[in-house]
Amino acid sequence: MKNRIEIIERQNKTLHRLNEIASISNITPKETLRDALIIGKEYFGLGFGIVSHIVGQDYTIEVQSSPKDTLYDGQLFPLGSTYCNTTLELDDVLAITDVTKSKYVGHPCHKEFELISYIGMPIRVNSQIYGTISFSSPQARQLEYDEIDDSFMRLLARWAGSFLERQFALDQITKLSKVVEQIDDTVVIADKAGVLTFVNDAFITHTGFSREESIGKKTSILKSGHHDKAFYEDMWAQILAGKIFRGLLTNKKKNGELFYEEITITPIKNDAGDITSFVSTGKDITQRIEMQHNLENLASTDKLTGIYNRHKFEELFENEIKRALRYKHSLSLIMFDIDYFKKVNDIYGHDVGDEVLQKIVNIVKDNIRSIDIFARWGGEEFFVLCPQTSIENTKVLAEKLRKAIEVFSFVEAGSITSSFGVTSYTPKDTRDTFIKRVDDALYMAKNKGRNRIELYESI
Repeated sequence: MKNRIEIIERQNKTLHRLNEIASISNITPKETLRDALIIGKEYFGLGFGIVSHIVGQDYTIEVQSSPKDTLYDGQLFPLGSTYCNTTLELDDVLAITDVTKSKYVGHPCHKEFELISYIGMPIRVNSQIYGTISFSSPQARQLEYDEIDDSFMRLLARWAGSFLERQFALDQITKLSKVVEQIDDTVVIADKAGVLTFVNDAFITHTGFSREESIGKKTSILKSGHHDKAFYEDMWAQILAGKIFRGLLTNKKKNGELFYEEITITPIKNDAGDITSFVSTGKDITQRIEMQHNLENLASTDKLTGIYNRHKFEELFENEIKRALRYKHSLSLIMFDIDYFKKVNDIYGHDVGDEVLQKIVNIVKDNIRSIDIFARWGGEEFFVLCPQTSIENTKVLAEKLRKAIEVFSFVEAGSITSSFGVTSYTPKDTRDTFIKRVDDALYMAKNKGRNRIELYESI
């Protein structure tokens, strides 16, 4: 009984969170649904969350929350290839803990997408099937789905349906509304020369320019300098040709602060078909862009040291190889690791080991150039990629780093040394052969006694 009460309390807390995000007005309906999917994923312990829109035999991902580079909003699938097709046939919750141990083994979704665990429910909007809300994973769920999970899935589907109904109603109201002063989006009207003739209250709020400071001025008062001349030439070419322009602008407020705005510029024509003015609507998406930047930064940096992680290094590594080939620049690579680092962890503990890694990273950062690419490859192994640098000069840098580490006094661990491998790229190299050669050079340094540098020049 106690366990059931705890589950119900957990459900109530989850529903409370859903209602809270639905009441937030500064995020789009799509992002609200995405937040709801994140909450659902946490509840069920699954990696994929989808709200779909189904029309005929077309299954479109309306909104998704999934691992990077797997699914995207707007992605289209044949309905028959999805578990949601079976969900619609049931017109109720479909819960599959492990498809390989169920009657649905061999289902097209299992064959094509290797999804093992799934729970989904149809969504109704205004009493009509809109699509589904579902959660899934390529691994079997440890806990069997039960009637409590089923009932909660029904609640989620009702919540999503109610949310979508509200959004559709609001959309209709927005379309009919002519009172532009009541919307948060900026609305401006400019003449053919780009001189502002109208701005709404949202424009004043978002930019800091008063109505008096705006009317009669050109739209260039918002220029941030982050777009080149070609960008504006292309924008004006489109709207002067009578086309609608849509884009993301980095603009500048009166106080100099930058903000990101999704804008739509629509040419207005007279009865003769001549363009007389332009209406621009804009949505401030600064928070979303900053959040994206923060997430991208988290995804590209090593959590402990703050330098690039392996994934980001591989991306930059490929770019530098292409640049070296294109411009015939030299490109050299240092690989180093910490000698007897395992002993440091074993003797002094992992906290001290982490501190050693952080201090060594700071030593290296203080001694390399801004164009050098420094990354943690894994464990105590690091790369320094040196664009436009010969193998001889890279060896000099490696020696500088080796000495700086050797003479540094680590408070807890005492003296630490490192071993280095150095090599240089040739047009015959692939990424893998380049890395293997520097790895071999490091291996030679370790075999020859450590705390030294070994070069491996390509023949």
